[in-house]
Amino acid sequence: MVDLMEALRASVERAGSPKATGGKATTSGKAAEKRPGAKKRIRSAPKEDLSGLSKADLYKKAAAADIPGRSHMTRDDLVKALSSSRT
Repeated sequence: MVDLMEALRASVERAGSPKATGGKATTSGKAAEKRPGAKKRIRSAPKEDLSGLSKADLYKKAAAADIPGRSHMTRDDLVKALSSSRT
């Protein structure tokens, strides 16, 4: 039987050891200050398919998104407004 915690602990130690990676395990001091940080990508939320929703459901979403003029909008107008507010 394999002890999963022990296997995980050994794996973490191997990943952090300088010998396993062929370089330094951690960077400290001035070398760490000079190296720029990795740029993080900002992912947008996946676009929701609004075409299958009823006008009442679209209106509820527009109200939650605080879209002005929603009470006078058609169903198509609500879809466009909600789509443009999510970008």
